Parts: sequence; C-alpha cells; structure tokens
Amino acid sequence: MANVQVTGSIRFSDGSSVPLLNAAMAEGTLTELQTDSGFTTVAQGIGSYAPGKTVVAGSVAAANNASYAYILRQGVILATIPVAAAGAVNNGQMPMKNVRLMPGDTVQVMAVTAADREISVYAHCTDGTQQIFAVTPSGAATNTLTSVITGNGLGETLQGKTINEVYVNGPSAANVAKISSAGGVVFLDAQGSPIGAAHASVVAAAQPKPVAFNTRVALNFALQCVTTS
Repeated sequence: MANVQVTGSIRFSDGSSVPLLNAAMAEGTLTELQTDSGFTTVAQGIGSYAPGKTVVAGSVAAANNASYAYILRQGVILATIPVAAAGAVNNGQMPMKNVRLMPGDTVQVMAVTAADREISVYAHCTDGTQQIFAVTPSGAATNTLTSVITGNGLGETLQGKTINEVYVNGPSAANVAKISSAGGVVFLDAQGSPIGAAHASVVAAAQPKPVAFNTRVALNFALQCVTTS
C-alpha cells in the first residue's frame, strides 16, 4: 500500500462547486478528504467550508482505485459520494442526495490499491437513508457484506426500509472475474432465497452508475458475494 493522490469536487444548489484534494492519502485507511487549499486558502472539512449550503452532486477519484466515499455527520452516513479511479472518470460530478451542510460534516474516503479485492455496495432507500456495505474476499468463499459504519448485516441495518437504488463498486477486472454471484452481489431474504442481484462495476475502468431496485428489507436479510478463488 502507498500514499496516493485523491481528488474530488462537490457541487451545491447555488451552482458553485469546491475542489477537494489529499495529495498523499494512505490506501486501505478511511481518511477525510478536505477542500483543496490551493483554491480555498486553507484545507477545511466540507461542513466548515460551506455551512448552510446544499449538496446536489459530487465525485471522488483515487490514483489506483476507490472503494467508497461519503459525507459523515456525527457517526452516520449523510450521503454517499460516487467514486472512480483517476483516468476513468467518465461522468464527472454525479447527482447525490441533496443535503444541507453543517459545521463538522466531513467527506470520508476509502482509497485502495489496484490489487485490492474489496467490493462495496451503496444502498439508497426511499426514506432518504443511505448506507454502505463492504467485504474483502479472500480465496473461494461465500462472503457477507456488512455496514462500514456498524459492522452489522443488511437486515439489522436497514430493517423495514425499501432500497430503490444501488451502486456496486468492484475491484479489478481480474478480481471481478472471480465473482460467481451474478458477477457482483446477491440480496437474500431470511430464508436464504435471492430477492435481488447486481453486477459489480470495475471502478478502475469506468465510473459506476446506479442500478434501480425495489427491495424491502426485513430482519436477517443478507447481502453476499461468492468468489471462486
């Protein structure tokens, strides 16, 4: 693992945008991404820089790969941020959940190596809840994705909520080829029956796009990724 450049930008409802930069973010470690001091005089957390402004779009790109990014407020994911790898940003700023910023809100990023096998899922719900689940497979196995905030599974985290959109942020093409579960992830009910599936995007090759869903979550539902090696 290395320290790599991570860039990004956030657009607000008033039409303005702010660039984000960390010139040496440690791969594999969740890290705050602040404003680019070359344009904002000092590097600041997004909430301190723009309190009261409403986020409408954004993106984050890491040198090799990015598993996930989000705006954090008091230990809770306020909004997920679309991710990409440098050189594979084909959509630029993408629509985000509209959120009004407060001081203390921060952008958190998980930059990973090109060889990292982590797969992550953004689960967006009809009530505005947004959550991220992830797992790093190792060898042939059935891997259960858990919340990056609490470590709990799908059912425990989103019980009673309806998922209407997902992003599946995948590893390299070689590692996605080792995934047999719909080429990405499968959503299972409490009896272990499939109720949803979505293919993983190779983040290093193309910026992931949302997949429409309509899945109501109950207790003991699970989110799994099966790997062949």
